[in-house]
Amino acid sequence: MTSALKACHICDTQFLVKFRYQLDNDGDEIRYYCSQQCRQQASEQQGTVECDACQARFTPTYAYQKVEQGDSVRHFCSMECRRPAVQQFRQRRVHNERGAMRIAVLNQKGGTGKTTTTVTLGAGLADRGHRVLIIDVDSQGHVGISLGASGDKSLYHLMIENEPLEDCIVSARPNLDILPGNDSLASAEIFLARQAKDRDKGLRRALEGNKDYDFILLDCGPSLSLLNMNALTFADHLIVPVSCDFLSLIGVKQVLKTLKNINKVLLHPIQILGILPTFYDMRNNISDESIKTLKGYFHGKVLPPIRVNTRLKEAPRHEQSIFEYAPSSRGASDYKRLVDWVVEAYEQRAQASA
Repeated sequence: MTSALKACHICDTQFLVKFRYQLDNDGDEIRYYCSQQCRQQASEQQGTVECDACQARFTPTYAYQKVEQGDSVRHFCSMECRRPAVQQFRQRRVHNERGAMRIAVLNQKGGTGKTTTTVTLGAGLADRGHRVLIIDVDSQGHVGISLGASGDKSLYHLMIENEPLEDCIVSARPNLDILPGNDSLASAEIFLARQAKDRDKGLRRALEGNKDYDFILLDCGPSLSLLNMNALTFADHLIVPVSCDFLSLIGVKQVLKTLKNINKVLLHPIQILGILPTFYDMRNNISDESIKTLKGYFHGKVLPPIRVNTRLKEAPRHEQSIFEYAPSSRGASDYKRLVDWVVEAYEQRAQASA
């Protein structure tokens, strides 16, 4: 028991370490303090330091004001300065352990706003400082067209010809890369159809171990193709845009059936992150009826709707996201809520793994 006692660095009192503030590791040596008074005295002897958040000079007094993150030591003058930095560190640690948050955007019915949702969400996340990759799984290549970014390579080159990801992507905006879609995806479908086994796991193999991004978004085509199956087997989460009309509700049932098969047959636990009502028009009763029906199925998974907005249709023609083209529009306001939703899910993921 005596060997567990430590000598106070200031007053030489022998004591048993019970609290975090009683220990200070500066990398060169470990110092022990029997009380807050002794720790404060040591801090005064060491002089002032600069807060890593607000750059204010202060004398460290409490244990929380010093944070060891890997090989570095950071100082914070207050809990207000400390809290965001610690949260970011936890998110980065989760990212290093689990990789990017992988989200597929899918509805097997066309015309529900899948590409608009993928592009706008990606742009919004990139604006927040997150590193984002958008993979276009549709041969029409609307992701690149919407952002004014084009490239010669696609999923075909990544999955079939085994080219490195960095040779296939195109930088569309700061923090935002895209893997474009083009006609070569039809060849990828043919190649995958001839595979005897594991033809739904090619994308997962191609991107296994990649930690360059915080988010990977997959814009899926309106079909149950083999490329879409690869996207769903790779993704952890699913966002389903649903236009506010009767036929789109039928498309949601098809998506649920597909997810059930993926969970059961492919043994991949993809989860619905959110159901996103699109083309919402408050003047039409069918819009409200559609949302009520969705909430009956999915309850809290139903996100606030994206209202009908001409600016959303115009933005791709100008090769801009809605946040660039019309930042004050209701389309930008509605999609900002979606970005907030996804960021919150990302932070909760980090907290759960911390």
